[in-house]
Amino acid sequence: MNGTARQAARPWRRDFGLLWAGSALSGLGYVTLGLAFPLLALHQTGSPVTAGWIAAMGMVPRTLLHIPIGVLVDRRDPRAVMVAGHVVRIVCVVGLVGPVLLLDAPVALLGVAAAVHSVCATCHSTAATTAVPYLVPRGELTGAAAKNEARTHATQLAGRPLGGGLFAVAGGLPALCDAVLSAASLWLALRLPRIRPARPAATGVRLLTDLSRGFGHLGRDRFLLLTTVAATVTNALFQMIWLVILTLGTQEGLSTFLLGVVLAASGAGGLLGSALAPLLVSRNRPGTMVTLCLWAWTGVTALLAFADHADVAWLLVLLPVTWSGVGFVGAHLNVTVLTYHTTHLPPELLGRVTGTLRFFSGGALPVGVLAGGYLLEGVGIRATTLAVTAVIAVLAAVFTAATLVPGSLRRRLRRPRRPARPTTPPGRGTGSPRSAGAGSPAPAAPAPPPPRDLWPSGRE
Repeated sequence: MNGTARQAARPWRRDFGLLWAGSALSGLGYVTLGLAFPLLALHQTGSPVTAGWIAAMGMVPRTLLHIPIGVLVDRRDPRAVMVAGHVVRIVCVVGLVGPVLLLDAPVALLGVAAAVHSVCATCHSTAATTAVPYLVPRGELTGAAAKNEARTHATQLAGRPLGGGLFAVAGGLPALCDAVLSAASLWLALRLPRIRPARPAATGVRLLTDLSRGFGHLGRDRFLLLTTVAATVTNALFQMIWLVILTLGTQEGLSTFLLGVVLAASGAGGLLGSALAPLLVSRNRPGTMVTLCLWAWTGVTALLAFADHADVAWLLVLLPVTWSGVGFVGAHLNVTVLTYHTTHLPPELLGRVTGTLRFFSGGALPVGVLAGGYLLEGVGIRATTLAVTAVIAVLAAVFTAATLVPGSLRRRLRRPRRPARPTTPPGRGTGSPRSAGAGSPAPAAPAPPPPRDLWPSGRE
């Protein structure tokens, strides 16, 4: 790369680096304090029920508000949304968590703080996703998606032990850590350029139309629709696998430390998958990548379903391999979908479509946990794991059928039948184009538009 090219590349790399670092700090603080909220409630009240409600208040508002947050991000400058979110987040920690820790205020304030905190974090993550195609050249979007996916797994991998370790030292340290990290992320966001001018605020019918446009775009884009279904179903199913791993470990007497190591394996697998994903994603169609991921997940869950669950030594190998395999494959799927979003969606719709997808996939998490608990209690560990494997295999078969049908056959089925050629020579029959001039050929009929492939390539 010559000097001119390097100079042209510096601004976007600098800006993407600021965005990536700010999102990493924001995500690390969110995971750290998110783990501490129920622990603080349990420490203050001694009630697991209260701790459960505090945790739920941190999850439910975020899920319900994904779509409105997407509309907000699409109508405002993403940088302004990130800045405002961090200001509110710092005020939340100081004004709601601080009094509980220092002034013996009611524990209910922790529930409000958990809700506000998660909404602010969701605003930041959605705005950061929307900002990527404005800051990164089109040819670099796959690499940017992989770096963002790696960042997500790294913050999950580091945030949970960090939150637990800080809480063990002092109950207020996770909140202090989040406030410091949020302030640092706010400073990085302020260093970003203005990404996009704000659009006029929508009211009444226009607002309802804006809210529905994410759903409308999913309905028109069959790849996004099918991947949304796949992401939603598999998110619910992997909550069941998480419960299976937790139940197996508890039944076989694994220590909480070993269980923590097993559950952290998904982050390690996700990091490795994020590093390798650009190679496959850049060489395969999005539909092919999703199909490969679903079959890989089928194999990973089948390994757990047919294993000997009574052998503790085998479980110590099998459980982290299974859970890290889930994260490794999931990283490839997420990079595929993120790349498709940033290369195929209109930038003005990216926030709403991202919010709609997260609304469905995030809403599947509590559903999967509840359904998994009932299944484990009703049919047992092996039957539950077999059921999960069977559902993923069905999804993989559906995507395989859609992906492997030859393109020539799809085009043949959609191509209109050509009319028979007239037997009368040009210029002699009734209705011949006389205006073309004597001896000049008749204008050719326009060619039919090329068929739209169900699985468009992610490359231009």
